[in-house]
Amino acid sequence: MKRKVFVALMVCLFCVGAAFAEMGDYVLKGGKIYRVEGGKETLLEDDEPQSAGTEAGYYAWILVDPELSEGMKGSEPGIYFFFGDDEKPLTFLPMKEAGACMMEFSESGKKVLISRGTEVWQDLMLYFIEDGKFIKKKSFTSMNHSFWIDPHRFIFTAVDKSKGTRTKGGDDWWGSPSLYDTVFEELTVLKEPTETKDYIITGCDHDKGTLDITEATVKDKKDWSDPDKIEYKELTISIPAAG
Repeated sequence: MKRKVFVALMVCLFCVGAAFAEMGDYVLKGGKIYRVEGGKETLLEDDEPQSAGTEAGYYAWILVDPELSEGMKGSEPGIYFFFGDDEKPLTFLPMKEAGACMMEFSESGKKVLISRGTEVWQDLMLYFIEDGKFIKKKSFTSMNHSFWIDPHRFIFTAVDKSKGTRTKGGDDWWGSPSLYDTVFEELTVLKEPTETKDYIITGCDHDKGTLDITEATVKDKKDWSDPDKIEYKELTISIPAAG
C-alpha cells in the first residue's frame, strides 16, 4: 500500500512539472531568466524579470513576448509567475502583446491588476490569486495608471468605448476616474466627463486618502481638435470611504 501511495505521489508531481513545462520553458535562477530547450538552459542576458513584495510573499514574473526579445522567438506570448525567495514556478497566463503588460499587486498579495496596452488605451484585468491559481474576475477598458487603495478596492481611469473619441480619427478617449470594490463588485464613477470637460487620474495619496486628477477643459466641444484651446487644471478629491 505504501509503495502505491508513493508511486501515485510521484506521478502527481511529474504531472505538475510537465504541466508547467507545457506552458513554456522558462525558469528563474538568482533573479535571472533562463530558457529551457531540449534539457539545456540558456541565459537570456538582455531580459530581466520584474518583481513585487506583498504580505503574502514575494512575486516575480517574466513577460514573454517574441516581438520584443530575440531570445524568446518561437515562444507562446504570455506571463510566467513565480513565488517566494526560491523562485517557485506558480502559473502561466497566455497573453498576446505580453511585453505591453504592467502588474499591480494588492498589498495582501491575493489580487493583481494586469493592464495591457498604451497609456491612452488599455485592457485592465482583475485576477484573484487562490492556491497559486490566477482566476480572472473582471475586465475593463482604461487609460494611464491603476492604483490599489486598500486590500479590496482600486481606482483607475475608465474608458467608455461607446462614446468614441473626443476628435475624429484621434486616440483621445473620454476618461472617467472610477473606483471598483472587489467585495461588493461595484463600480463607482468619481468624475463623469462632459462635452467640454474630460478627466484622468494622475496620482494617489494613501495617507491623505485623496486622488489627483487632471481636468481638461474647452469652451466649445469643437475645440478638442485644437491643442492650444485645451486648458488643464489639477484637482484633488477625497476617496470614498469603504462600504
